[in-house]
Amino acid sequence: MFFLKKLFSINPNKISEINPGKKNLLIAYLLLECAMSDGILKEIEAKHIKKLLKEKMDLIDSEIENIFNLAKEYSGESIEIYSLTKEIRDNFQKDEILEIFQFMWEIVLADKNIDDFESMLMSKATGLFHLTGKESAKAKRNAMDSLGLSDLQTLRN
Repeated sequence: MFFLKKLFSINPNKISEINPGKKNLLIAYLLLECAMSDGILKEIEAKHIKKLLKEKMDLIDSEIENIFNLAKEYSGESIEIYSLTKEIRDNFQKDEILEIFQFMWEIVLADKNIDDFESMLMSKATGLFHLTGKESAKAKRNAMDSLGLSDLQTLRN
């Protein structure tokens, strides 16, 4: 929770006015948590996080490196996923949450393998973001399409 308080530098109960930079950091942190859910930050996952920050959030390379490194610095603080998803639910519109959820799937699928930890994280995130199974499945399909993956069977352990 320290990360969230430090990120917003205000009362965590009044963070509805976060600026785009802080939103980008929150998203980067969540994506990094997805990448590290199996205990390892793979090069392909780190590259894909940076690619999403560049292409989807229109950030320049120096901003991407700054945000990525800051998120990585905070990644050791063990923020519970509940607090993180709550901050996103409270500060993002439903369509933004669905897009973030698709980004999460893209990070999980980047190495073309879904392990048990990643599967469990995405199941938990579906509930914490108050998404339906249909919305989760659509986000996963969109992520697969974005990555050019067509066969779900090749993604299983």
